[in-house]
Amino acid sequence: NLGAQLTPRGDTFVVRAYGDSLAPTGAVRARAWCEAVLQRVPEYLEGTGQRADPPHRKQAELVNEANRNFGRRFRIVQFRWL
Repeated sequence: NLGAQLTPRGDTFVVRAYGDSLAPTGAVRARAWCEAVLQRVPEYLEGTGQRADPPHRKQAELVNEANRNFGRRFRIVQFRWL
């Protein structure tokens, strides 16, 4: 059974964000851009404690409510202002 041998993997991706600060008149006072490199790891958000879910547990079998709502853990690998 191949399914029993599969394990969750990690992914790495880039997220860019932009924001404006507006004056009461609606004019743009400042602009900022940032970039973050994120890594999704095999561990679930809540990986310790009595109600922890091991990384190999399927989404439909999760016990912990936070893990059902948010899934796997993310780490910020790099952050910079552009």
